[in-house]
Amino acid sequence: MPDTSADVTRVVARLADIQMRLLDIPDDAFAEKYRLIEERAKLRAEAANFAEMIDFERSDDDMLRELSALRSQMQSIEGKRIDLVKQAGGGSMSGEMGNLGGVQINKGIDDAYGLPRIKARIGIIKGTLSDRGVKVPEAD
Repeated sequence: MPDTSADVTRVVARLADIQMRLLDIPDDAFAEKYRLIEERAKLRAEAANFAEMIDFERSDDDMLRELSALRSQMQSIEGKRIDLVKQAGGGSMSGEMGNLGGVQINKGIDDAYGLPRIKARIGIIKGTLSDRGVKVPEAD
């Protein structure tokens, strides 16, 4: 497989340049913003391909260790959530309305700690290992 370090460096530098230009561009420069956003999306897709190549080269044990660590992170984040059952109280209408706020708070917690990204990465690792014929252990 060819050395991709120069390509990765190019993509990262270009993504950084686009991000700076997006921050500096006037609010009303819609056509330029759209062009930069489209280019950023293409570069992100290219970066995702590099990530897949890196996973391909990693050992099964290394990927299993990462999977275990990510599962621990996920459990830690989920432990920070509000217990909606305890918060609901007697099941009154006010309890149900309070649950709506609790759901939003829990989503904010998940997003702030990167839980969607962690879950996505867990899925990628499990898929890669399954494709290799490796038995993926169940979560604790």
